[in-house]
Amino acid sequence: MPKPKCVVAAALCIAAGCTAVVQAQPDVIVGDLPDVSNYTTAGAVSGIHAYAVGTTSCNMGTTPLTWIDEGTSNIYPVISQNMYRLVNGRFEQIGQAWLKHGFCALNQTVCGSCPTVPGGHSCDHLDPGCSDPYSSGLNGSQGGLGPKHVVNPATGFFPGDATALIGTNTGNATIKARLQVLQSDLNTPGALYFVSSTYIQPEDAAANVDNNNQSYRRVNVSGTNYGISLTDSTKREQPAIFAWQQYGGGASGGTGVNDPSVVLTPVDIAGDGRFWIGSKVIDLGGGSYRYEYAVYNHNSHRGASSFSVPLTGSTTTSAYYFHDVPYHSGEIQAGTDWGVAPSASSVAWTYANDQANDANENVLRWDTIYNYSFIANAAPTTGAVTLGIFGAGSPSSVNATALVPGTGGGGGGAPFNDSCANALSVSAGSFAFSNVNATTDGPVECLFSGDSQINADVWFRYTSGTCTDPMTISTCGSAYDTKLAVYQGNTCPSTTSAIACNDDTTGCTGGTANLGSSVTFTPTANTTYLIRVGGYTPSGGTATTGNGTLTITPGTCAPQPPANDVCANAQWAAAGITYTGDTTLATDDGTSSCGTSSASPDVWYKYKPQTSGSVTVATCGSAYDTVVSVHSACGLTNISGACNDDACAGGGGNLGSSIAVNMTAGTTYLVRVTGYNGSVGTYNLLITGGGGVVPPSNDDCAGRIGYNGTIPFSTVGASTDGVTTPCGQVFNEIWYNYPAACNGTATLTATGNAGFAPSLAVYNGGTCAATYMACVDASGTTATLNFPVTQGNSYAIRVGGNANGLTGTGTLSISCTPSGPTCDSVDFNGDGLFPDTADIDDFLSVFSGGSCSTGTCGDTDFNNDGLFPDTLDIDALLSVFSGGPCL
Repeated sequence: MPKPKCVVAAALCIAAGCTAVVQAQPDVIVGDLPDVSNYTTAGAVSGIHAYAVGTTSCNMGTTPLTWIDEGTSNIYPVISQNMYRLVNGRFEQIGQAWLKHGFCALNQTVCGSCPTVPGGHSCDHLDPGCSDPYSSGLNGSQGGLGPKHVVNPATGFFPGDATALIGTNTGNATIKARLQVLQSDLNTPGALYFVSSTYIQPEDAAANVDNNNQSYRRVNVSGTNYGISLTDSTKREQPAIFAWQQYGGGASGGTGVNDPSVVLTPVDIAGDGRFWIGSKVIDLGGGSYRYEYAVYNHNSHRGASSFSVPLTGSTTTSAYYFHDVPYHSGEIQAGTDWGVAPSASSVAWTYANDQANDANENVLRWDTIYNYSFIANAAPTTGAVTLGIFGAGSPSSVNATALVPGTGGGGGGAPFNDSCANALSVSAGSFAFSNVNATTDGPVECLFSGDSQINADVWFRYTSGTCTDPMTISTCGSAYDTKLAVYQGNTCPSTTSAIACNDDTTGCTGGTANLGSSVTFTPTANTTYLIRVGGYTPSGGTATTGNGTLTITPGTCAPQPPANDVCANAQWAAAGITYTGDTTLATDDGTSSCGTSSASPDVWYKYKPQTSGSVTVATCGSAYDTVVSVHSACGLTNISGACNDDACAGGGGNLGSSIAVNMTAGTTYLVRVTGYNGSVGTYNLLITGGGGVVPPSNDDCAGRIGYNGTIPFSTVGASTDGVTTPCGQVFNEIWYNYPAACNGTATLTATGNAGFAPSLAVYNGGTCAATYMACVDASGTTATLNFPVTQGNSYAIRVGGNANGLTGTGTLSISCTPSGPTCDSVDFNGDGLFPDTADIDDFLSVFSGGSCSTGTCGDTDFNNDGLFPDTLDIDALLSVFSGGPCL
């Protein structure tokens, strides 16, 4: 389901003179599962035990979440409770409860500070940053529980008469409507157990932020009275099916041991909701394999009524298994099991009484997991399973990547996540992986002196939560020399675009010690990242491979001072943009000459005007008594006269501050925002005049960006930090890092827009202390530079203007022309299919004097060295065929 976009892109706000605003929306999640209730410790009722799980919800959005259960409004969340068992490689849902209907939000602080609001919090809304607790006793109160079938999870809607069904549950007074589990499912030796909850609410669904609404937590089950107790911590914003992967290797020291052999794939149904399809294969020995599938319907209203696994070759199957979740207490769904129909081409399970839109059918409904399993005589490979979608609408079925039987036993091939398209979905924690037999499908990336790119790579997919504190991903403890890169977004990269990469890091212990890799970066909230792990390749050698450990450590997100709390970390500001913030958690490291503010908590901004003249710096409209001052450097008091306590009218009376300061173009000034006599609170900062802009992120050589191909560039706002070249000084420059893609000559071209004449310089080596190689000034608006390169080496590229203050925008492109032999196309037989093994077969046939299958084969001087036929042509063909250079 698509995520919401910004109302106004921040980059456009500079020109428009507006404030960049993220689309306003609520976002309810399960912040904690804090307690449980046991109702049957005195003994099971008809073989059933009953429980309840406490839930604490949080609004992680930017607007209040409606919570009204009075009158005809009925806009509030409904709350589910479930239980699961993980044993012998199989993850199943073993129980569910009726839905708790919400009433009254208390607005507490489990997930944040829960800021105060004018007039105080209302029981009818869960405000942004606030939490609401429902104890297990409250969630187990049968008078507040209603059936699931009346709720549309994709829209969050339930009809007005649904409230008449609350409390209509039937059956034994001790267990009815509560979280029910068969005692026979609770006494499995070696099993791990889990509980979960999902919140469904119409506004949350309408904002398309409802895929993060389930959280889970592990529980212990007593061996004597079958009571449950909490253990570990709540896995916030993670569906319970993730426990299959996160705990599939068991539990150790209060945490889960990851099982990387579990493959989890999300499947979104257009206009409806999301499924997760999980798969795992257990080698039983003797050429037999047990295939396990768990399909979780998170919030699809249509549901699913069939599941099919493809078979190929002479694969035989047996021991078919199906498991659903019992409905109870008067819920209308039938309990009829799905039937299985094995054939030579598939194993398919189908609900026998499939009548579209019949609410009584036992199809895979929302918030539930169904299981499918069989034994096959073929080892696993990657394939597409098919999920049949119930109810009217399109599509009628969807395919998803999973583990399926291969042909003739298979095994010993590349890892499942060898290709980026098959990236494994992972979460926080540590787990094992292997890149043995992996190929390379990522772009040239992470080059360091003396080696080549990340080779023999495997891929992982990680989605961040709401925490935006710096996070770390490492391979410390791995048994081989790893390389690591991280890409933002869910699209497999085709060009160099890693936001972070590393070869060898210090501080690792175990495995190959400091040959592990580690990157630390600041994630964007609720964003997908692709993680690429491969091996170091020594010069002239092959990539290192082996077993490794990937560890993902998110930020703590504990309350911390603002990022611009200290002067050294001052945030850049642009003219005409309103910046907001809060000094409540700030410290003090500045001195100002007015407002009794030298000891007040402060935050800092940087401003560099593009034109000289008067610049106004104001905090008008702030919510507390502010003081603002302008400084020439950290550690100094403000520029003479550049300090104000009270000068604004309206928006907080005259407690906002405003000053006008004469500034010089190209000079960086520091702005201190603080409070009168220790005051703290939320503020607005607006700077007008001077045309200041935020400098490019690659303004300094140390912040250069990896680059290959063709990209737009801008030097507007850049400073000058490079030394003079033989061509003269390159002014106001930005920096890139180019990893050479070949042995030969690189051609670098910068074309300026609107008359901008760029200058270029190139340095050998990917460091800021690199050796100067070449430079050129533009002829007109185009500058072109050719320089020799060695594949695997990095080169620092400097792009700027040939006059001080000259800045502009344009396009930068680079290409590499290899020296030495030039090879023919690998479509040797001209059939339009390449590269394929038929080309190799035909080449070897023609090479040995045989025929060509298509009759249109090229000559066998593949490397065009004039010597043919010789074995160098075969070597060159195989090298190019596998993605290597022309030999």
